[in-house]
Amino acid sequence: MAKIYRRDNLISGVRTKKKNEKNRKRSVIVNFRVTPEEKQLIDERIALSGLARAEFFINSCMRQKIVTFGNVRTFGEIKRKLAGIDRHLQQIEKSEELDIEVLESLRMVLEMFDGLEREDDVNE
Repeated sequence: MAKIYRRDNLISGVRTKKKNEKNRKRSVIVNFRVTPEEKQLIDERIALSGLARAEFFINSCMRQKIVTFGNVRTFGEIKRKLAGIDRHLQQIEKSEELDIEVLESLRMVLEMFDGLEREDDVNE
Protein backbone atom coordinates (compact mmCIF):
# COMPACT_ATOMS: atom_id res chain seq x y z
CA MET A 1 0.00 0.00 0.00
CA ALA A 2 1.28 3.47 -0.89
CA LYS A 3 2.38 5.77 1.88
CA ILE A 4 0.12 8.80 2.35
CA TYR A 5 1.99 12.06 2.50
CA ARG A 6 0.65 15.00 4.42
CA ARG A 7 1.56 18.62 4.08
CA ASP A 8 3.77 19.89 6.89
CA ASN A 9 1.12 22.27 8.16
CA LEU A 10 -1.32 19.39 8.65
CA ILE A 11 1.05 17.48 10.91
CA SER A 12 0.34 18.21 14.55
CA GLY A 13 2.80 20.50 16.21
CA VAL A 14 3.53 22.52 13.07
CA ARG A 15 1.70 25.82 12.89
CA THR A 16 1.26 28.11 9.95
CA LYS A 17 2.63 31.59 10.29
CA LYS A 18 -0.01 34.27 10.47
CA LYS A 19 0.58 37.78 9.25
CA ASN A 20 0.87 40.30 12.00
CA GLU A 21 -2.31 42.32 11.48
CA LYS A 22 -1.29 44.87 14.13
CA ASN A 23 1.52 46.18 11.92
CA ARG A 24 -0.77 46.76 8.93
CA LYS A 25 -2.11 50.19 8.11
CA ARG A 26 -5.37 48.63 6.91
CA SER A 27 -6.23 45.66 9.08
CA VAL A 28 -10.00 45.39 8.56
CA ILE A 29 -11.50 43.26 5.77
CA VAL A 30 -14.71 44.34 4.02
CA ASN A 31 -16.62 41.84 1.85
CA PHE A 32 -19.77 42.01 -0.23
CA ARG A 33 -21.52 39.85 -2.81
CA VAL A 34 -22.11 40.69 -6.47
CA THR A 35 -23.50 38.88 -9.50
CA PRO A 36 -21.06 37.45 -12.06
CA GLU A 37 -22.03 40.26 -14.45
CA GLU A 38 -21.38 42.93 -11.81
CA LYS A 39 -18.01 41.34 -11.01
CA GLN A 40 -17.02 41.42 -14.67
CA LEU A 41 -17.96 45.10 -14.94
CA ILE A 42 -16.12 45.93 -11.73
CA ASP A 43 -13.00 44.07 -12.93
CA GLU A 44 -13.12 46.01 -16.21
CA ARG A 45 -13.38 49.32 -14.36
CA ILE A 46 -10.47 48.37 -12.10
CA ALA A 47 -8.34 47.48 -15.13
CA LEU A 48 -9.20 50.77 -16.84
CA SER A 49 -8.47 52.79 -13.69
CA GLY A 50 -4.87 51.62 -13.37
CA LEU A 51 -5.33 51.36 -9.60
CA ALA A 52 -4.75 48.39 -7.35
CA ARG A 53 -7.98 46.58 -6.49
CA ALA A 54 -8.03 47.78 -2.86
CA GLU A 55 -7.26 51.38 -3.84
CA PHE A 56 -10.02 51.31 -6.46
CA PHE A 57 -12.63 50.18 -3.92
CA ILE A 58 -11.47 52.64 -1.28
CA ASN A 59 -11.52 55.54 -3.74
CA SER A 60 -14.90 54.46 -5.10
CA CYS A 61 -16.45 54.30 -1.66
CA MET A 62 -14.86 57.44 -0.22
CA ARG A 63 -14.84 59.86 -3.15
CA GLN A 64 -17.94 59.15 -5.22
CA LYS A 65 -21.03 61.34 -5.10
CA ILE A 66 -23.55 59.82 -2.74
CA VAL A 67 -27.15 59.52 -3.91
CA THR A 68 -29.44 58.78 -0.99
CA PHE A 69 -33.07 57.86 -0.93
CA GLY A 70 -34.99 59.10 2.06
CA ASN A 71 -36.40 56.36 4.22
CA VAL A 72 -36.78 55.71 7.93
CA ARG A 73 -33.37 54.02 8.21
CA THR A 74 -31.57 56.83 6.36
CA PHE A 75 -33.13 59.57 8.43
CA GLY A 76 -32.57 57.63 11.65
CA GLU A 77 -28.87 57.29 10.88
CA ILE A 78 -28.57 60.98 9.95
CA LYS A 79 -30.36 61.93 13.19
CA ARG A 80 -27.97 59.74 15.22
CA LYS A 81 -24.89 61.28 13.55
CA LEU A 82 -26.16 64.83 14.01
CA ALA A 83 -26.86 64.16 17.71
CA GLY A 84 -23.24 63.02 18.19
CA ILE A 85 -21.94 66.08 16.34
CA ASP A 86 -24.17 68.34 18.44
CA ARG A 87 -22.87 66.79 21.70
CA HIS A 88 -19.27 67.33 20.56
CA LEU A 89 -19.86 70.94 19.49
CA GLN A 90 -21.52 71.76 22.83
CA GLN A 91 -18.52 70.39 24.75
CA ILE A 92 -15.78 72.32 22.96
CA GLU A 93 -14.70 75.83 23.88
CA LYS A 94 -12.07 76.51 21.18
CA SER A 95 -11.91 75.58 17.51
CA GLU A 96 -8.63 73.74 18.20
CA GLU A 97 -10.61 71.20 20.22
CA LEU A 98 -12.63 70.09 17.18
CA ASP A 99 -12.32 66.34 16.63
CA ILE A 100 -11.39 65.48 13.04
CA GLU A 101 -13.67 62.41 13.12
CA VAL A 102 -16.64 64.58 14.10
CA LEU A 103 -15.86 66.95 11.22
CA GLU A 104 -15.67 63.98 8.85
CA SER A 105 -19.08 62.79 10.12
CA LEU A 106 -20.50 66.25 9.49
CA ARG A 107 -19.06 66.24 5.95
CA MET A 108 -20.68 62.84 5.30
CA VAL A 109 -24.07 63.98 6.56
CA LEU A 110 -23.92 67.12 4.43
CA GLU A 111 -22.98 65.04 1.38
CA MET A 112 -25.96 62.77 2.05
CA PHE A 113 -28.29 65.75 2.28
CA ASP A 114 -26.82 67.17 -0.91
CA GLY A 115 -27.36 63.85 -2.71
CA LEU A 116 -30.85 63.29 -1.37
CA GLU A 117 -33.20 62.44 -4.22
CA ARG A 118 -36.61 63.95 -3.70
CA GLU A 119 -39.63 62.30 -5.27
CA ASP A 120 -40.43 65.39 -7.36
CA ASP A 121 -36.80 65.42 -8.70
CA VAL A 122 -36.99 61.74 -9.69
CA ASN A 123 -40.38 62.04 -11.42
CA GLU A 124 -39.32 64.94 -13.67
